[in-house]
Amino acid sequence: MSAQQYPPGSLRRRIGRVLDHPRTPRVLAGVTLAASAGLVFARGNRRAQITAAAIIGTCNRLNEIRTPYGRDGADQMTAVITQYRALTALIPDRQVSDDLFLRAVNFQAGLSYAVSGIAKAFGSSWVQGDALLEVLQTEAYGRGPAAALLRKRPGLCRALTVGTVLWETFFPFVYLLPRRQASQVLSAVKAFHVGVAAAMELPRFVWGFFGSHGAVGYVLDTRGARRTFEKTVVGVVGGVTLASALIAREKRRIAEQRRLGPKGAARLRCADGTVEYRVDRPADGAASRAVVVLECGLGQSLESWEWVAESLAQQYTVIRYHRPGYGLTTSRATSGDLLAAVLDEVGAEGEIVVVTHSIGSLSAASYVGDERFADRVGKMVVVDGTDPALLEEDRGDRRRLGKFVQAQVYTLFAAVTGIYEWAPNAVERQSGYTPDTQYSHVQFVFSPRNIVNSVREYRGMRTDDALSRLGAVGSVLVIASDEFAAQQAVLAEKLGAKIEVVHGSAHRSIIGYREHAEKVEGAIRRFMDAC
Repeated sequence: MSAQQYPPGSLRRRIGRVLDHPRTPRVLAGVTLAASAGLVFARGNRRAQITAAAIIGTCNRLNEIRTPYGRDGADQMTAVITQYRALTALIPDRQVSDDLFLRAVNFQAGLSYAVSGIAKAFGSSWVQGDALLEVLQTEAYGRGPAAALLRKRPGLCRALTVGTVLWETFFPFVYLLPRRQASQVLSAVKAFHVGVAAAMELPRFVWGFFGSHGAVGYVLDTRGARRTFEKTVVGVVGGVTLASALIAREKRRIAEQRRLGPKGAARLRCADGTVEYRVDRPADGAASRAVVVLECGLGQSLESWEWVAESLAQQYTVIRYHRPGYGLTTSRATSGDLLAAVLDEVGAEGEIVVVTHSIGSLSAASYVGDERFADRVGKMVVVDGTDPALLEEDRGDRRRLGKFVQAQVYTLFAAVTGIYEWAPNAVERQSGYTPDTQYSHVQFVFSPRNIVNSVREYRGMRTDDALSRLGAVGSVLVIASDEFAAQQAVLAEKLGAKIEVVHGSAHRSIIGYREHAEKVEGAIRRFMDAC
């Protein structure tokens, strides 16, 4: 109920109680119907039409306050049209007012279609052609005769699903077509809305979007005007996007320069390129009892281990490196070859304890049984590790694989345009390093090259015999985040390993938040001391 969110006795509470009354929906519907009739019959009477639009917009807004769920695109488009009409009425010049209103509605229509298509393109079930069929399986939208017909023809249903993504995404190209062809496209779009209304029994889809097509036609007829609302908006948006992309590019360039500078990680030249690595040792120069190798997760930087490495380096030699394609690592040698080269370069001898995060467990599986390491790797810690069986299932399922690739494409888009600099993102939400480290880590994760490389690694990471190789290590500990505790319990059972859960943590924050990383480091230390 809308009244419950406001303090007792307040004006908003009293208004909310009126909106919550059982008769309110009928009153609002009646007023909206009357205003709609007035809008239709007031042709030529601009003031009456604007008044009616204002009333309809107000009733829509009151309905949204009373019931803040269940709204769809048609409801939103209707609300936008009426609200734009009321706002532009404040402009005294009638011609300017009407022109701005029509152009604003046109821009909203083009934006709504394109954004809807792009959003669907990032939804696995839409790209795979299953979304419409899933909607029609529901009781609310799948009981009509048209829905029953489409359910019997899944091939047609999939074609319509993918076709919807395509035409919505490319709707703005209608403005480049000759007027006759553009009208034909608008007629096809109208037919689409009629089809949706028939299949899902949602007639408001017809009226909500049909109302915007007149504005699209107006803009098509006035193409070539020297100054238009659309050109101004597109120019501003394009300028902001370009500035954002250039700022993000410059920040990534600075982060890369830092890696090349004295505060950055070291680089070792190999036969076919270089490997970027970092080694931390006890400050007092005392001989380390063991060498701890930290394997990064998919698309993650050396800095992702910062909190854990900082604590472990007080007693142990800690080595981190970037696998092929990440950061400044240009070599395409195997993880085992790169690690062997780094260990040899820094003179790290003695027992090796491998600590992995996420898909890093499968990277470790490729070399822990290697004769160069078999006698040295006796302990392993798997932090939220990737189960080989689950990875194979995900890569073999077109929808799961499509969902992963779409997520990476979205991340790549955010990286190229610089959106990640201004909008909240999971990387920053689940990590809290010191400012310099946080800066480097975020810029690394949103580097286009690293994003593309993460897709390559995801697709190419070997899983055959990975469980047996990991299980062959003398002693294994699994540390799980709260987010994947159940999944990690299964992995621990497969490996015959003990498991500890870091409560309150997520997949990234388990090593990204200091309080979680300290628990991880404590578990690693206890594990090493006990064995």
